[in-house]
Amino acid sequence: MLTKIQRPGKSIPEIVRTKIVENINISLNNITTIDGKFIINDKLFFKSQNKRRPSPCVVNSANFISKKFQYELSQIENCYGETKINNQSFDGLMNVNYSGEGYTIKDKNKILELVHKYIENKKLPIRTVYTLFPLFYGMYVERGYYNLLPELNFARDLFKVEEVNQTFKVGVEFETGNIASSFRAINKLNTLFHENEIDCGCFITSNDKCNGATRIWPVSNRNGSFEELINRNYIDQISLPLVAIGFTPDGFCQDAPLLGFDGKLYTPEDTGRLNDTGEYKVLLGDRKEEILIPNL
Repeated sequence: MLTKIQRPGKSIPEIVRTKIVENINISLNNITTIDGKFIINDKLFFKSQNKRRPSPCVVNSANFISKKFQYELSQIENCYGETKINNQSFDGLMNVNYSGEGYTIKDKNKILELVHKYIENKKLPIRTVYTLFPLFYGMYVERGYYNLLPELNFARDLFKVEEVNQTFKVGVEFETGNIASSFRAINKLNTLFHENEIDCGCFITSNDKCNGATRIWPVSNRNGSFEELINRNYIDQISLPLVAIGFTPDGFCQDAPLLGFDGKLYTPEDTGRLNDTGEYKVLLGDRKEEILIPNL
């Protein structure tokens, strides 16, 4: 797959960020359909329900991608696939060792003042205090093994620097659903960070609609993408150190196999029949359900 770092997670030590991106790229690039590439069949198929006129239907299973991703991540050392902590299930967990400098604020009572100054300097909406305060408190009071954000250099004297040895617990969410699902995934990572169950997060979804979400699932509501998240100011919802990575298929081909729910690739089987009106050919799709293509 083609990947793009949408949010680098500057407060996370570089060696940890690099390892996160490396592990995600390995996992995504092991999800393939043709010749070692993730080539998507974006052909339009139809289905007739309740004797109504056929309408476009989904033939590529999101389960194929998410389960493959979880499996591939679990094959990497110190990484795990689907994980459940405090009744929260998420797509993966990484443990990344770090030895180096970490910053802690000397007087925790100054953290709110620091947040307000940061908001003022960056000309952010005052409402961002609700996400920045738990972020800063979690990094620089409760933990103390993160980088000092460049935008906080004005307050460097408020911090002490110490050598730390820490295993970063990285929660991973790989989202193939709609925009609401993406926000739920981010909030899940926020909660795990606030509960000290993870130290940072990695969120993955498609880069955009036209070359990703609406080509893999052309007509479904699975249209979540960074394009849409950015339009909805998703950054305002983030209250943990987060690396965000977007993906795009390597290409599109209407002869490529389709993505099956059980994790296998499949090609629809031509039954040799037409539907009642003769306008569509009848094929058998994933799990043998009837799907249609125009009888041209």
